[in-house]
Amino acid sequence: MKWLRTGPSGAGLAGGRVCFDELVPDRRPALDRDVIVRTALAVIDRDGVAGLTMRKFGAELGVDPMAVYYYLPDKGALFDAVVEAVHDEVGELLVEEGATWQSLVWETFQRTRRVLLRHPHTIPLVGTRPVLSPRMLARADRLIAALVEVGLTAATALNIVACARSYTVGYLLVEAGVPAGPPVGAGVADADVMVAYPSLAAGMAQGYDPDRQFGMGLRALLDGFPAG
Repeated sequence: MKWLRTGPSGAGLAGGRVCFDELVPDRRPALDRDVIVRTALAVIDRDGVAGLTMRKFGAELGVDPMAVYYYLPDKGALFDAVVEAVHDEVGELLVEEGATWQSLVWETFQRTRRVLLRHPHTIPLVGTRPVLSPRMLARADRLIAALVEVGLTAATALNIVACARSYTVGYLLVEAGVPAGPPVGAGVADADVMVAYPSLAAGMAQGYDPDRQFGMGLRALLDGFPAG
């Protein structure tokens, strides 16, 4: 454990009394790549991507901002590491007996949506930063291999995963994304306004169920692909 000095510098004699520095334990987490990435994700969750300035991030970690670059070469690498951490939360699928490629893709992107809803500010990062680190490539390779194991060709599996990923990220940008520009107004028009739009009002009468809507779209996407 490291220690911080809180008393006067040095020790000496003053009127026959010996004065020693007061030492207290430094309870800040030791700086390493994992601490940096987890802290960056927490800051993005709280303040958004724009809120992760290196000056503020250094203050959050309790270090000089330049210390971060000992572990990650630049801010882009930090964002890529955050994307990798979000995918780590999605985890790995087990190919159980009776699994189909549809069930595997369905579970993969249902999980992906649940994780991204926990970290909504990371959705633009996940959608626009294709991280090609060994860990991410290995994860993608295992998913394609699992789909090949249940009957797809590697090329078809890759196409299906790419389409399902694009659908999921696009849906989430609408469902949970932060709007560009100034804050938007009220999200639902009142009943008096909707009288002028009867077909739209009839469609909205059932209410908004994002889980059902996302599942309906993902199922339609999967059903539209050939079986091999």
